[in-house]
Amino acid sequence: MQVDQARRVKPPPGLSCWDGQSVETLKEALSPPATTCVEADLIEECDCGDVIIEQRAPGQLTLIVTTRSAYRHSIVKAFIAAIERRTAFSEDLRDRIYSSAQEALMNAVFHGNLRIDPNLRDSLEGLLAAQEAIEAKLTSPEVARAKIRVVAIWNATTLNVVVQDSGKGYDAAVPSNRKSRQPGDHASGRGLDILEAFSDKVTVSNGGTTVSLEFRR
Repeated sequence: MQVDQARRVKPPPGLSCWDGQSVETLKEALSPPATTCVEADLIEECDCGDVIIEQRAPGQLTLIVTTRSAYRHSIVKAFIAAIERRTAFSEDLRDRIYSSAQEALMNAVFHGNLRIDPNLRDSLEGLLAAQEAIEAKLTSPEVARAKIRVVAIWNATTLNVVVQDSGKGYDAAVPSNRKSRQPGDHASGRGLDILEAFSDKVTVSNGGTTVSLEFRR
């Protein structure tokens, strides 16, 4: 669906459409009363009955974007700003949510949808090679349009952020205890250490394709 066509389609209540062009237009699309925001390139393939999750908590916000946009735009900053428009939290909590959610999103982009070797992040040469690999993979429309879903659910005592990619995942379960993880384990190492450092609880499920972050308010 072209962006101009998406704008002419009247979305159901609670569903908004982001044109995928900039952070500013994303902030606008995430504005209340939206509860679910879907990027224009994905709107046709999303069943509105599926993307608008039944609200079971006082607050909930869902964002569904392409891998391309998640890589090129400051998705997490706009998403957190949208949450903060709906519920207040401290500056410290905001910083912790950003640090962990950003890491989870980047893991979803690099290791989930793009399947970039996580060990490439360990050196400058590796980072340059990863950059080249990312740009090459994003030339594939199928890869560039793969979905990433970010969901926030909150109440008076907790705020949860869930990041879900469209990757194949892996067979082995991710150990929840740092001491039992080995260097190079998918979704472990520095990435998971960052999530655990800034979140009160981290749960990795569905073969690593879903990361749930819990924060106490």
